[in-house]
Amino acid sequence: MKLTRKLAALAMAVLLAVSLTACSPKEWAQDVVVNLVHKMGLVEESDEEDTDTTTKAPAGGSVEFPAEMDTDSARVVTYPVDDTLYVSFNGIANRSTEYFVAGGDSMTVTGYASTEASSENYMYFKIAFWELSDDKTMTSYVPNSTIYFRADEADYQYTITGLTAGKQYKITISYDNGNKYYVTGGLKVEGLGSTELNTYGDEETTNS
Repeated sequence: MKLTRKLAALAMAVLLAVSLTACSPKEWAQDVVVNLVHKMGLVEESDEEDTDTTTKAPAGGSVEFPAEMDTDSARVVTYPVDDTLYVSFNGIANRSTEYFVAGGDSMTVTGYASTEASSENYMYFKIAFWELSDDKTMTSYVPNSTIYFRADEADYQYTITGLTAGKQYKITISYDNGNKYYVTGGLKVEGLGSTELNTYGDEETTNS
């Protein structure tokens, strides 16, 4: 009953507003309706603001490929040196590295890239870590390992945690605007437990 009365009062207010104005009645009435709707409690106002929940890597570090690394030999090239894995990627939208061994429970990733896109919405590429099961048949996403790197040719750095020493991982590199533009750049992943790299068949993936 209360809602019916509110709606009736709202309709009468709109008709009165339109009849009393001689200048842009449609636009004026729209403003009146919006104000009345909120005042009459037909729509709840919210103080919550839209927030960006993505994790962005802050500026820092540097990526310098070893002189002997052939960064043009493939779309994605992974090259281990001591405890560091270097990754170059050329004009990609979604690719993965080879599997590598983690030396501890965290690894520091420094990355940079460039893109032809000019929109702020497409100025980031992202990485994520995936852990290979012991029987090498399944990969599981490492929670909170998706990090966004700005593609403005500058260096950015972030430390990924939640890894297990001795386990094998791969990094996926993806770019949300790959249907039109692509990213080219590189990563330096510090914290390798071995210089061994592996490639396996199409394993099943899981989010658990």
